[in-house]
Amino acid sequence: MNFSHPERALREFEVRNLLLGLALVIGTALAAREPRAVGSVLAGVVLSLVLFQYLKRDGRWIAGQALAGVPYGKILRSFLLKYYLRLLAVGLLLGLAFRTGILHPVFLVLGLSVVVLQGFLLAGEALLGRILPIGSRR
Repeated sequence: MNFSHPERALREFEVRNLLLGLALVIGTALAAREPRAVGSVLAGVVLSLVLFQYLKRDGRWIAGQALAGVPYGKILRSFLLKYYLRLLAVGLLLGLAFRTGILHPVFLVLGLSVVVLQGFLLAGEALLGRILPIGSRR
């Protein structure tokens, strides 16, 4: 992945997240063959991708506010308020889904880990590219 163009690198990261998420869902469908497990992985992947979009949007908002000269404290308070309200909403929805038995916690965590797994894969790819630069894009 080429980081010299941040927007393109971010877009590539998002596409790879989507592909990895689809692979996790398909792999779970083939391995578990249980609708609740597949639905939980799918819910985790979708939630992970949506929350990543919020993270990207909030990062741009913070940068824009800082460049506009808005005081640090005001930016921080506004960001934290939005962040904790979003966290509360997600927590309540997941709690309700667990309480009613709609989602399986282990399979949900597998789906939620798509961005983290992608980060590890990307780090491994970069490390391998430095160790074995054969055929790498530079």
